[in-house]
Amino acid sequence: MALAERTQASTIPNYRNEVKKELKPEYLKPDKMNLLWFPFHAVVIGACLWALKMHFSWWTAPLLSLIIGHSMACLGFVAHDICHGASVRNPLLRDFLAGLGFSAFGIGAYLWRRWHNADHHNNTQVEGIDPDHLFTMEDYKDNPILKGLYKLSPLARNLIIFSSFSYRMTQQTIRMMITYMRSPKSTNYNRFVLIIQFVVPISLWVALTLSLGTQVFWWGYFVPLLVGNTIAIAYIATNHFLNPLADDRDVLATSLTVTHPKWLFWLDALHSHFGAHVAHHLFPQAPARYGRQIEAKIAELYPERYHSMPMAAALILLWKTPWIYEDKQTLIDPHRQLRYKTLGNGMRWLNWRARKKERLENKSTAEAVVSVEQP
Repeated sequence: MALAERTQASTIPNYRNEVKKELKPEYLKPDKMNLLWFPFHAVVIGACLWALKMHFSWWTAPLLSLIIGHSMACLGFVAHDICHGASVRNPLLRDFLAGLGFSAFGIGAYLWRRWHNADHHNNTQVEGIDPDHLFTMEDYKDNPILKGLYKLSPLARNLIIFSSFSYRMTQQTIRMMITYMRSPKSTNYNRFVLIIQFVVPISLWVALTLSLGTQVFWWGYFVPLLVGNTIAIAYIATNHFLNPLADDRDVLATSLTVTHPKWLFWLDALHSHFGAHVAHHLFPQAPARYGRQIEAKIAELYPERYHSMPMAAALILLWKTPWIYEDKQTLIDPHRQLRYKTLGNGMRWLNWRARKKERLENKSTAEAVVSVEQP
């Protein structure tokens, strides 16, 4: 088995080296332009909090919450970029700015570097090691909640799963904190940092919004946090949950890039091009604003291995498929014994033009068969 795995791994191209040869040098150098999003979102959030305080209305509060939550998510994407060293390399400044961007979620820079940079990036979709991969059949057998969830109708199950997007980022943050708090590799100082970097920013957000009034707390922090969670998890789920598990660290096999319609180009920029996830996993330290240019080169060099689709299509596929791995390439609904292949192993996505073309081709083939069979 070990020999077979080594042989399989040896057939994987050295993506980084090959792609890097084709890239402009500035694509891989730190770029501080992303830091300009801090004052922009500070103004947006500040203006919304002021409006909630001075001109509260039950009609406008949900909209203002949506805007604040969106800015929280955007600052999280900026912090993600910073934590990889794509903006600044000075460790103290990097951690301060990353903590500032993640503050609404209570994600500390130390936690993120250990959880995301180290454990996730170095072991993407590796069963039992990557902290962010989906459940396996082993998890299902030992988890009564999962068993109960899959006994529900697919509609009810999906409504529960997709509604969990609103708190799942926070839930995973707490889970990873507990994991590292219990880890024998953690020192008492590491545990102290984990707690402080979680408690202090959340306390400041709660204190700030409560000082402006109880309604401002609910509509200016609590509800926006649900919105921010939803946006972040929508990206994280589409980036990996349709891909196979792997033990050979094939970056192109285990990551999916998601895109937006051309008219939403501004949204891609606001989200720090987080959807360009294949490029990010190949070059984590590359500035986010060059992600799409790097993606274009990857698609050119490895068209058969590179996975990309509109974000809406990826979310639809996530709705249609179960979230449990039967094996590395197959997702399964254990209760109904329904199986679905993962990306690169049979899963297909076709836009409406491709579906129309396929229907016409099938119709032409069927007509040709009938004409041949007629005497």
